[in-house]
Amino acid sequence: MSDNFWDTKLSGDAPVGKDDNKPKKLDVSKTKVKINVKLEDFPVGYWDSDNDAIHIVQWYNDNRMAVEEKSLDFFKQNTGIKLVTSKAEAQKILDLATQTMQEEGVTVWRPPSYDYEEESDNTIQLNNIETVSGLIGGWVFAGIWFSISFLILFLIGGPAIADLGTGDWNATNGVITSSDVRSSTDSEGGTTYCLAVNYEYTYDGKTYDGDVVSFSKDNSCDSWSRNADDDYPEGKEITVYVNPDNPYEAVLEPGLSGVDFGVCCVLPFPLIGVLLVVMMLKNTFGVISSKFNKSR
Repeated sequence: MSDNFWDTKLSGDAPVGKDDNKPKKLDVSKTKVKINVKLEDFPVGYWDSDNDAIHIVQWYNDNRMAVEEKSLDFFKQNTGIKLVTSKAEAQKILDLATQTMQEEGVTVWRPPSYDYEEESDNTIQLNNIETVSGLIGGWVFAGIWFSISFLILFLIGGPAIADLGTGDWNATNGVITSSDVRSSTDSEGGTTYCLAVNYEYTYDGKTYDGDVVSFSKDNSCDSWSRNADDDYPEGKEITVYVNPDNPYEAVLEPGLSGVDFGVCCVLPFPLIGVLLVVMMLKNTFGVISSKFNKSR
């Protein structure tokens, strides 16, 4: 090969000048700093939510060389993960975080910390005081809701259940002795109407008096029953259903026909109470598990 400089340039044995200015990609495998971080180094017991993966993102942002912080969405998009639900998915995010730090040229890095008090908007991390006060407040609210709703259900649902037990009572003849709708007006001017019925019936040769239409409708009052006594006018002959074990106990509407289905409006509230208790149990066990894993 010629020793002449121009011969060398023209012969193609040397690269042209513009190629010398091309940026060269960093070969990460040749860097001296190796970032060795494992999922076990983070204060997480079960990698099953985005909140858990936030620990990795926070650790990356604390050690990054880049100017701007990266969000969890960045790591999820670049790993093809929609929602962190397993340890394997969390490992992918950690691998990308360490790879990104190495490509940025990070030479000094801190291990994951257990003291993340300032978290990003994507997480719900609480310190000890906030966690305990939150659990106490949640349990108080859930307990009050659960207790009151089931008390109301018992007071209203108890008579409805009793009505179902009258379906096999014995039928006998009777007559309405008096029937009336009593009204009352509240402070706001609303009027409530209450049905009052009295009747006589004969059972096994004896005469008895009764005043119960059904257990759930007994003493039931509402704002639309002004003419509730039309079904039971005085002197009307009726069928009375008698408790064979206690003839003094009788109703005019047995079984399902006597159930006041207004009780159905109350059913959602106890169900919500049950859901609240279940949620609080789950949250409580989650906090206890998290604290236990951190203390190991």
